[in-house]
Amino acid sequence: MTRSKFGTRRRAVLLAGLAVAASASLLLTGCGSGQTSSTADTVPAIDGIDADLNAPDGGTYSVRNMTVDFKADGYATGSDARLALALYNNTSSPVTVRVSSPGAESVRLVNPSATPSPVVQPTATATATPDAGATGTPTPTTPTAPPAPAQPGGPAEITIPPAGFVQLNQAQGNYLLLTGLTGDLNDGNSVPVVFDFNGQQLTANAGLAVPLSPLPRGPKVVPDEGHEADVAPFQD
Repeated sequence: MTRSKFGTRRRAVLLAGLAVAASASLLLTGCGSGQTSSTADTVPAIDGIDADLNAPDGGTYSVRNMTVDFKADGYATGSDARLALALYNNTSSPVTVRVSSPGAESVRLVNPSATPSPVVQPTATATATPDAGATGTPTPTTPTAPPAPAQPGGPAEITIPPAGFVQLNQAQGNYLLLTGLTGDLNDGNSVPVVFDFNGQQLTANAGLAVPLSPLPRGPKVVPDEGHEADVAPFQD
């Protein structure tokens, strides 16, 4: 029996089509079809320090995104610096958080929008001379000095309700202030901050935040006439 050359050609075409389909299926599988790609779990970097502490009765206490407000030249010894952070109480009971730092004289909770209590200024009063029957000449007493202004804010003590949180930064109104830094603070180091959650302590290091806008660039580099510049010319 003879075979048709057309039948042989048809089988060759069918085999070629199956090979192409199999290759396409392999390519789809290799690109992550039905699987999790390597970039699916990528998480963007967070500007700040995160720390957690297990609560004694279950749940956790958390510090999130803690930074020191950015300052281009950093903070000198003895200066004050603002902290920005969020505190979370992931438990079923309220918690009181007390904040301190071995890298500063004190940590204070500041509310710039709070109305200061009025200070009563002393006034001079008149008294009569001790001579009986004589017309007394009023003698003004020496006024006492007004009380010294209080330090900004109060002790850094915050109560957080169950399953609650609080944000502390200048934009929110209330923030923590490190007063009297015991050392220089710049983009090459950090300052330790201690959080006391109802007697349990958690220590985390706060560094400078990332600037919100690009820093100013240096002056333009103008090459000497007839010589090439060592640095590429400034371009707007």
